[in-house]
Formats: sequence, structure tokens, C-alpha cells
Amino acid sequence: MNFIRPLSCIALALTLALGSALSAHAASATSQLYTLDKTTYSGALEVSVDLYAPPDKNGKVGAPQRYPATLLFERPDRFRLVLRPGAKDEFRAVAQAGIVNWLDLATGISGKDAADKITDPLALAMLGTAGELLRFTAPKDLVLSKGSKISGASITPKTWGSGVTSGLAWFSSAGQPIGFEFVLHDQTRVFVSVLSFKQNVKTSPGDFQL
Repeated sequence: MNFIRPLSCIALALTLALGSALSAHAASATSQLYTLDKTTYSGALEVSVDLYAPPDKNGKVGAPQRYPATLLFERPDRFRLVLRPGAKDEFRAVAQAGIVNWLDLATGISGKDAADKITDPLALAMLGTAGELLRFTAPKDLVLSKGSKISGASITPKTWGSGVTSGLAWFSSAGQPIGFEFVLHDQTRVFVSVLSFKQNVKTSPGDFQL
């Protein structure tokens, strides 16, 4: 259960970081973030997540755990997050109307709880409120070398109780998202690679069932 909170925040924050859907390639990374936040009511993503445990007492970081994942979300309060889709150890978490239901196919164990107890508050705030990215985060364009083929923005949460300390969003010169990095309070690090993203997809109530 402890894994739902950081990953759901990462996945949902990611949906608001995919500015390439609407922005011209000359736009800054922060303007891409703001544009998408204002114009997105739903989205579907396929991603690959590398999760690095906190450094050991000697400062050494071990090999990451890798999780293919899919995310479907619809504002203001629905999302479906699937880890390792199609595998025997697939894990599902579905949220709507303030409740998260989850199922671990590896063990057959399932459960449910209030969304605000197991989902990062930053994720809930950004999912529920369109066009107010500035209220909940402090994005800032990164200064890169002249002629760089990528652009990036730092993301600092301003939501009380969030498990995310900082983040980075990276875009190609064509405005395509290429990578996202997040650091949690316990120094866990998460790297997200975007495989596909569809904005404002049509959804149905059945999409948000386990």
C-alpha cells in the first residue's frame, strides 16, 4: 500500500507536464506545462518508471526497480493506474468519488481507502483543479547550453503534506516529452519515460472499475 501514494502522485503530476500536446516547439518548458494544465480534462498514458531506493549509509544507490505502467485519468477525481499491465503480478489502483480501490494480482489481495489517505495531496490538487498549476507548484525553466536540443523545467511542490520534494520535466526540441525525474522526501528517486500520451480522451464509468 505504501507504493500507491508516491507513484500515483508521480503519474498524475506527469499528466500535467506533457505540454507537447498543444505547444509549438519554440515554447518554453514552463509555458508547455501551463498550457496543458489549462486545456486538459482527461488523458491516457503509457510510461516506464524506474524507482531508486534511498541511498544506503555510504551514499550508494542500488539498481532501480522498473515498472511499465499505464494511467487513465479524468478530472476532477478519477484515475486508473496499472503497474506491470498484463503480467501475473499486475497491480491496479482505481480512484473515483474520493475512494481508491486497489488489487494486487500477485497475491489476490484487494482493498480500498479514502483517496486523501493513500494518494499524495499534490496529485489530488492538480487532478481536481484545471489552470491553477501556479498555486500548487513553482515551475521554472532550466538554463541549458546554447544550441541544446532539449528544454527542461524544474517543479517544486507548494502543497502541504506532499511526498514530492522536487521534479524535472524534459522536452525535445520538437516539444515532445522525453523524461521526468522526481525526488521524494525520503530521497527515493523516480525516473519516468513517456512511451505514449493521448489528451482529452473519451472515457466511460466502466474505465474506472478494477
